[in-house]
Amino acid sequence: MVVAGAMVTASLADLGAEVIKIEPVKGDEIRRVGQKKNGEPLLWRVIARNKRVIAVDLNRPEGASVVRQILATADAFVENFRPGRVAEFGLDYKTLSEINPKLVMVHLSGYGQTGPYSQRPGLGTLAEAFSGWSHVTGEPDGPPTLPYYPLADAFAALTATYSILAGILGRQVRGGRGDEIDISLYEPILSFQGSMAIDYDQLGFVARRRGNRILEWTPRNTYHTADDRWFVVSSFGSATMRLFRAIGRGDLASDTSLLIYANRVARADEIDTAIAEWGRSRTLAEVLQAFQENDVIGGPVNDISQLVADEHVKGRGTFVDVEDSVLGQVRLQSVVPRFANNPGTIRWAGPPVVGANTREVLMEAGFSEQAIRDLLDTHVIGAPDPQGASPEKAEVI
Repeated sequence: MVVAGAMVTASLADLGAEVIKIEPVKGDEIRRVGQKKNGEPLLWRVIARNKRVIAVDLNRPEGASVVRQILATADAFVENFRPGRVAEFGLDYKTLSEINPKLVMVHLSGYGQTGPYSQRPGLGTLAEAFSGWSHVTGEPDGPPTLPYYPLADAFAALTATYSILAGILGRQVRGGRGDEIDISLYEPILSFQGSMAIDYDQLGFVARRRGNRILEWTPRNTYHTADDRWFVVSSFGSATMRLFRAIGRGDLASDTSLLIYANRVARADEIDTAIAEWGRSRTLAEVLQAFQENDVIGGPVNDISQLVADEHVKGRGTFVDVEDSVLGQVRLQSVVPRFANNPGTIRWAGPPVVGANTREVLMEAGFSEQAIRDLLDTHVIGAPDPQGASPEKAEVI
């Protein structure tokens, strides 16, 4: 839940939306998460990219009032508190829609706004486990496995992103009326798990961990090379026969029974062993060369250092270099998707200073200089000193 909402708005900001990130006066939690360089949080640079950030104490009625005034002209509002919390701030949909009928509001929470578990705390880790994802991930004799990154947050963020766009388009046929959208962390990742539910409903089939294999698909696995690299293969039909020829197994390539999925699955151990033995005696470069010559559906397993050095990644511009006022040049993933006529851009990394844009955003929302000073003096909002004094930075834990 720390990441999901921030990922939604980052994606929209990449595509040109003006995004205002509201963080606590002491700084957003994401500033305290992940790797740091000289105390500077790196994940924040990614998550808060292209956003203007304001610091507001929502626990104070005056702070909630500030946010309501900003939301009076907004298209969308994304919140990821526990259900009911924003209502305590006076930032619930009923209240906000009376101020701004066109508003599209998205709730992101662990278990959703309804149901017996709605008040339980939720993070991506719990959602990955609860949804069944972790149950089928890992080696057959190993424990359920969690992803390196909060994958459930990513799925929820993707869902919320297209939901906002659909909500904005939808209000055009609803007389300009916005909508309220409820997204749990566990349901989006569940929705991407294919036939798991219908398989159980119709057959009583419960999927189990199979490592890198898929029950209905062989060959599909990772394999070790002589130079301690790994490669992956995923193949089907005639493409599998090209793979067999690439590894020097003409006997398998000429066995037409292996064109049938079920027959390959029945001989999965034999096929895996043949590929693994071939790969162990070759370097990754030799493996990839053989794959290219035979049009095999396979490729390398990269770590990040290998990925950024890859010629295709460089040629396509998968990463971009962005100037950061503290760290200098930083490298971020480029914008996805790619539009030909109106491409998205990363204009700046996440602002390092807490409430970096508080003053300008509040002035645009109609607050006077005196009102802003009063809010600063009473610590309802936070902003860097315009006279150049050292601004307050988020506490780094």
